[in-house]
Amino acid sequence: MKRLAVLAVLAFGMGCYWSSPPSTPHRSVQVDLAAIPAFGNPSPRKVSSKRTIVLGRFDTVAPNPIGGLYDRKDYKVSPLIRTYFYKDGAVEVFEHVSDGLRSAGLAVLKDYVGHAEPALLDEPLRKKQPILVTATVLALQHDQIREKGEDKKESVEWEAARLELAVKVTSETGAPRLNKTYLIEGRVPWNPEFDLLKVLGWTAAERLAQDAEFLRAIEAQ
Repeated sequence: MKRLAVLAVLAFGMGCYWSSPPSTPHRSVQVDLAAIPAFGNPSPRKVSSKRTIVLGRFDTVAPNPIGGLYDRKDYKVSPLIRTYFYKDGAVEVFEHVSDGLRSAGLAVLKDYVGHAEPALLDEPLRKKQPILVTATVLALQHDQIREKGEDKKESVEWEAARLELAVKVTSETGAPRLNKTYLIEGRVPWNPEFDLLKVLGWTAAERLAQDAEFLRAIEAQ
C-alpha cells in the first residue's frame, strides 16, 4: 500500500509539472517585443575629462540560464524550446563597456583582479587620484524569439537582450560619488553574425556618456 501511495504521489506531481511547464528560464523576464526599442548602432558621444578612470571587472548576480529559444509561432507543449548559458557573460559586457567609454574619449584602465578597490591601488596610481568605477550585473538576458510574420504563415526571428547594471563611482580613497542602476534592453532581427553582447555593452557605454550624473561623478563634460 505504501508503495502504491508513493507512486500515486509521484505521478500526481509529474502531472502537475507538465500541465504547467516553465515559460521562461529561471528568474528570466518574459520579453514583450513590442514594448522594447530596436537596438541601433551605438556610438557614445565624445566627452572629456582630466581624470583617469579605473574600471573594475564587473561582478555578477545575474541568474543562469541566461537565455532561451522561444517559438511563438508553432509549439505544442511549451514556447520555451531550449535554454543556454554564458560562461563569462559579465566579463564580455565589461570589455565592451570599457571599449565604448574609451571611444567616448575617456582614459580608462581595466582592473581585472582588484575590482577597482581603493585599498588595492598601487601607490603610483593612487598619487594620480583616479576615479574608480565598479559595477554589478544584476540581470543579463539574451533570448531568441521566433514568432508569426505579418502573413501569419512565415516565421520571423528576433534576438532580444536585457542588461541591468548597478554602477558605483568612488574617489581613490573610497569616498562615494555615485550609486545608480541602469537598464538597457532592446531587440534586433536575428542574424548569426550579430554580436548582441557587444551591442549591449556599447549601448551601456553610450547611456553612461549621456548621463549627467555619471559625467559629474567622473568629472567629465
